[in-house]
Amino acid sequence: MNIKSIEREDIPGTSEILTTVTIEGVTSQCIFARLIIAAMGKPGIDNDLEFIGSGDRWLISWTHPQLTLAETRELLTKTLAPA
Repeated sequence: MNIKSIEREDIPGTSEILTTVTIEGVTSQCIFARLIIAAMGKPGIDNDLEFIGSGDRWLISWTHPQLTLAETRELLTKTLAPA
């Protein structure tokens, strides 16, 4: 699995920022979801993650937690390719 892109955009009329990450090379959707949830917490409890995709390409979007681009890349890189 690898990070294809990370984008952040302001949500008009709010102080919120939407982060969207595109992941490619997902061979097991179940393992992928478990890795992301282990790293970021449970959707609806610890964050507002949304998973969208099928096959080997998935998008993850959230507004909370607020992470910088560098923090997002570091967290997901460690999550998807643990040492």
